[in-house]
Amino acid sequence: MMAAFLLVVLLLGASVGGPARASSAVTTVTTVTTVTAESPADGAPATVVSLTFDDGNDDQFEAARILDRYGLKGTFFVSSGLIAEEPGAADAPPTKMTLAQLRALQAGGHEIGGHTVTHADLAEMAAEEARRQVCNDRTRLVDLGLAATNFAYPYGEASLDLERIVEGCGYNSARGLGDIRSPDVPRVTNTCEKCPVAETTPPPDPFRTRAPNQVENTWALADLQKAVTDAETTGGWLQLTFHHVDDTDSTLSVPPTVFEAFAAWLAARAPLGTGVRTVQEVIGGPERPTLDYAPEPRSGNLLINPGLETPSHTSALPACWQGVGWGENRPSFTVVDDARTGDAAGRLELTEYTEGDAKLVPTLDLGTCSPPVEAGRAYDLGAWYRSTGETQFEIYIRDTDGAWTHWTSSPPYLPAEDWVHATFTTPPVPEGVDGLSFGLNLREAGTLVTDDYSQEVDITWDEFVARTVGATWGQVCRIFTAPADDLVSLHHLGSLQNLASPW
Repeated sequence: MMAAFLLVVLLLGASVGGPARASSAVTTVTTVTTVTAESPADGAPATVVSLTFDDGNDDQFEAARILDRYGLKGTFFVSSGLIAEEPGAADAPPTKMTLAQLRALQAGGHEIGGHTVTHADLAEMAAEEARRQVCNDRTRLVDLGLAATNFAYPYGEASLDLERIVEGCGYNSARGLGDIRSPDVPRVTNTCEKCPVAETTPPPDPFRTRAPNQVENTWALADLQKAVTDAETTGGWLQLTFHHVDDTDSTLSVPPTVFEAFAAWLAARAPLGTGVRTVQEVIGGPERPTLDYAPEPRSGNLLINPGLETPSHTSALPACWQGVGWGENRPSFTVVDDARTGDAAGRLELTEYTEGDAKLVPTLDLGTCSPPVEAGRAYDLGAWYRSTGETQFEIYIRDTDGAWTHWTSSPPYLPAEDWVHATFTTPPVPEGVDGLSFGLNLREAGTLVTDDYSQEVDITWDEFVARTVGATWGQVCRIFTAPADDLVSLHHLGSLQNLASPW
């Protein structure tokens, strides 16, 4: 009886005193388990690697097939406005993945996430436009059957305001870049030596989860492996960001042979406590409601900053304007004070010309700078110019998915030393279009100066008559129903035609 009592006392002492005391007293009773990256305690990996892919490039579909061969799954962040159309038999292969490919990836266990409608640099735009880029992107992806619950900031740029926008759009997390230590490889100027080697799980800020710099063609297989083994020294979460998996040797490319060797090596580390998970598997969380933000309707001149007077905070061009073009030439856009009105005009100088054109246009966005338009409506466009060569309006339209395409051109306008007002009325806007942008181009070497742009709704004759008659009749009714002492003079009555004008 006394022996049994002593055994109970020893066991209780081991429980209270901790592992060190237990190992010296009754080593057969207490086992010490040390949790390390090589020995997960509960079957969950101590180090988690997420293989993420930005921009929805077409070669990523083949990268997913490589992952499938090794039982791995990735997260693909795509821009809804850049999803490729299904090519016809005679069409060139698309450079972005198609909707069918994205749905196939999701059905195969891969994750699809959001990346803004047009791969926009959110840090350089107004909050209103950033909200449309983030929220409308997710709404579009979900409407297409893609469960977008996580987000990646284009260019890795984030801020507290952007974090709130992403959260408000219904995402559960957002990935940045450059806040986890990166391998010391050529062209990487900031390896962030003082940064941790892995993100914690759960991350302290789910709307700016930390990751190394994006993977570029200077990363060798050994660099990819080192990023993982460094993370294994502490455990945690490592997000690797790929853009292209191909043999083009472009800046953001990784050769398929290197990628497959890495996938095989990574899969073999599962017994050591390193597992591959999608971002959704790490973050978790529900599928939250989607939101859609349409631009506010406008009247009169629909353009923002039509006189080019307001400077941009992020570029040398006027606010809400950008330079675009195509072909083999060298355009230079500047703001000059030799204006028609005000203190600013836009100057385009085109040199080294072989083909193509260039022009200044309202920023091709989702509705802050490029005004919304109504299908079936025509629009009156105008701009004042001086030019050494012929110029013409080039007009672009935005579809309801946020994608921009060239629509039509005006007839050419002659060169002019003094200011000339160019005007053009568009055809009716096609169905499925909700935005328009335009500009005067230069299609030969020379100089073009522009100022005082306008875009207004083209009023049909029937609308003109209806508005004029309605306004006149309303004024007459107010006059003859007013008290006698408030009646206007006949002179006032005779000027009703002027007062009745809708403009």
